[in-house]
Amino acid sequence: MNGRGLLGKRVLVLRPRHQAEATAQLLRARGAEPVVMPLLEIAPPPDPEPLARALANLARYDLVAFTSANAVHAVVQALAARAKPPTALASTKLASIGPGTSSALTEYGLSPSLVAKDHVGEGMAEAILSAFAAQARPRVLLPRALQAREELPNLLSQAGIEIDVVPAYETRPLGAEQAQALRTELAAGRIDAVLITSSSTVSSLNEALGPSTPALLAQTVVATIGPIATRTAVSMGVRVDLSANPSTIPALIEAVERYFHG
Repeated sequence: MNGRGLLGKRVLVLRPRHQAEATAQLLRARGAEPVVMPLLEIAPPPDPEPLARALANLARYDLVAFTSANAVHAVVQALAARAKPPTALASTKLASIGPGTSSALTEYGLSPSLVAKDHVGEGMAEAILSAFAAQARPRVLLPRALQAREELPNLLSQAGIEIDVVPAYETRPLGAEQAQALRTELAAGRIDAVLITSSSTVSSLNEALGPSTPALLAQTVVATIGPIATRTAVSMGVRVDLSANPSTIPALIEAVERYFHG
């Protein structure tokens, strides 16, 4: 492949707008035409007080675990509301679920002590349990989306780790007009590939398109960022053509390029 292996392909990017441009740039570099149609927006949690209290007591924690870049940005914003810099997090160890989350930490001058080898909650749990194997009752703060998978906190809790799960942000679906525009593009066959970058993305896609979701997506290439998103898509009757390994945006785009070069 010559670096322009997606030349002429229209690739649907459903990420929140503040994240979509970086993905769009990677697609343009390979010759693709990104079609940016965010289905979600990131908003503060309904009740900001639990996160504020946790950040006011960072000294209580042995580790702060981040499972998304959105969580990093939300925590930094919450610190700023308390007139504290991002480096306030440097007082404790930090864990990252993968490269995207690590990059978000780096933006603020922070460096994770732990990075999960497998970029899913189970991989994060394994890294944390290994790091604290010799410590009795370590305490972990998990700032995350209001709605998220429970595997990570469950695994840590079962292993004897005290974990405080605190909503740092929530994802909200965008309006009906955006959903109709998306339906029109897919029905007309104008989308060559769809990037599914999280379970919440495919869930929102299903909500936006309704019962016609599997049929509309059957007309395009469906690419997921990893096994969790794949399982969610399949559970909704969506055919998945390819999945990234590792679970990163660059790997996902590379996988799409390989697919088209078959």
